[in-house]
Amino acid sequence: MDNYSGASWINENKLMLYNSSPENEIDFRVESWETNLDSLINKYIVFEGHSVFSEIQISNGNDVQSHSHAYRSLLRAAIQELGPDNEDDKKLVALYELVWSFCEVLFIEHLPGGCVLPYLMELMQWHFPQPVETLNDVLSFEEPMEHPKFWDCIVSLLFQGQINEALALLKITPDGGELCSFLEKMPLLNNFSGHSLSEFKISWSMWQENCKQNLESANFVLDQSVDILEILCGTLDAFIKYKDLAQTWYHLMTSYLLYTMPTVTVVTLHHQAKEMMGIYKDYLNPLDEILFSAMEFDAHSVLTQCITQFKNNWWLSAHLADILYHAKQLDDTELQYGCSLREYTLLHYASELIFHEDFWSIGMDYFMECKKLGKSYIETAVPRIPLENQNKALRVWSACEKHGLVSVGSNMCRVMSSAANQADQLGLALIWSLQAKDLVSVTKISETILDNYIETGGFSNLDFLDQLGNNKLLSNRLMFLGKYREFHNMIKTHQRNKAADLLVSLVESNLGPPRFQITLLLDSLPLINDADKSEDDNGVVMDSRQSHVLLKALEDMQIKKLLKESDMQKVETIRLALVTNLASSFLNEPW
Repeated sequence: MDNYSGASWINENKLMLYNSSPENEIDFRVESWETNLDSLINKYIVFEGHSVFSEIQISNGNDVQSHSHAYRSLLRAAIQELGPDNEDDKKLVALYELVWSFCEVLFIEHLPGGCVLPYLMELMQWHFPQPVETLNDVLSFEEPMEHPKFWDCIVSLLFQGQINEALALLKITPDGGELCSFLEKMPLLNNFSGHSLSEFKISWSMWQENCKQNLESANFVLDQSVDILEILCGTLDAFIKYKDLAQTWYHLMTSYLLYTMPTVTVVTLHHQAKEMMGIYKDYLNPLDEILFSAMEFDAHSVLTQCITQFKNNWWLSAHLADILYHAKQLDDTELQYGCSLREYTLLHYASELIFHEDFWSIGMDYFMECKKLGKSYIETAVPRIPLENQNKALRVWSACEKHGLVSVGSNMCRVMSSAANQADQLGLALIWSLQAKDLVSVTKISETILDNYIETGGFSNLDFLDQLGNNKLLSNRLMFLGKYREFHNMIKTHQRNKAADLLVSLVESNLGPPRFQITLLLDSLPLINDADKSEDDNGVVMDSRQSHVLLKALEDMQIKKLLKESDMQKVETIRLALVTNLASSFLNEPW
């Protein structure tokens, strides 16, 4: 950087360094670097997330729950794919999944009876797999009770509602018989199908009351057994004693609710959350505020905090805002951003994607879902997409056509036409001008091609003219160029009479530039003078009328002073050939 006098952003991960000399010559270098979208796992969630996002828009928000499950599944798949060498990515995606899962449970999931605990418990088991891992380690000991984490493992399993696993360890303890009898009788909401919620509450209250009565009279051999029974009785102090095993306030809250309010609903959850956050007040971070906002049922606060917390990657904020909107948990009220919160997040996410080599077309799709500002953003962004080759340019143009961005696509085509023209690729320049439907440019390039023909006597790379169809009608000069190429093709295939008819019609039409008339007249000489005459028995290709037309055109050029001094010899040659042909045609034509 020290060797350059200035710098200018090209896009989010490219910077142009430059020096300007007194002679206005510019020395520059482009520096680029990877963004957080460049990792393989981020590419995976971008592509897969776009697929789910598109399905939601097509379905107009129907079946939001299954689409939310699809988002969560792709995040979990990404976590499982990440190995130990990708810990940072793994932590980030795990945070995404945690926030998404909480929001799914609280805002989207259809909860039977409104009971949220079974879903939270499944979430804790997914995000905190250590108890099962520790259990396997404990069972590998010849004497499991001698394992230093034996009792911690039992408590951790109970905290996660993994009753059968906890029973397997409790049975080998001195007080196991009594503890197991309590635990085996514990009513579980998941296993209480076929009964009403009221019946479950009665059964569960009776079970816990029995646990509390036995706690007062219990005579256990080990102090840890008392702790276990206190947990079953829902004693808060017992949970606080082992809070480090839960690691987070929301894990401890879920565990505590299992033994105090197993039928807790979304409506009352935030009261419990506030109490547990107080226990962990010295360990709170911005993620905790996001989850608490979700428990307060404040979707707007969840999103604004996600924007702040994950400001370097808008994937979560954009997709979460979109699904909450379709779930009717987020309105489309215009905010200070000039658009809704949903659109604000989509605009920023699309802006991340639009300049990325792999994601620009996906970025356009997200922009197009922003009804308020999307079009203005895309009109600004598309001209800045790097067009490294013709194939990418065609794909960008095709995407503009797909989204109805006619003016954006036309402007891009003009840029490509200008670049091809400067590179002396006139055929390519003409194709891009046709795509832009730029009449002025098409005419100008067509004339340049004709001028080059005058100088070189040949065309190059104009095969595409044969496939233009009605596009030739866009410009008189282009139509002339196409017809003139058709004339040459007829000459090559020895269709001399048809070639003569076409040549005369081109002269009469005045579609070509005036300076090109002399070239057309010179093209008549091989038709008149070639020893290999036409397929016509009389040996005359042009009749008297056609000869008159060409002679008149020659005279008009002289009158209008369109001929150069160097053309005079050609003029006499043409005149002599035409007069001779005129005489021959008179002799052969019927009177």
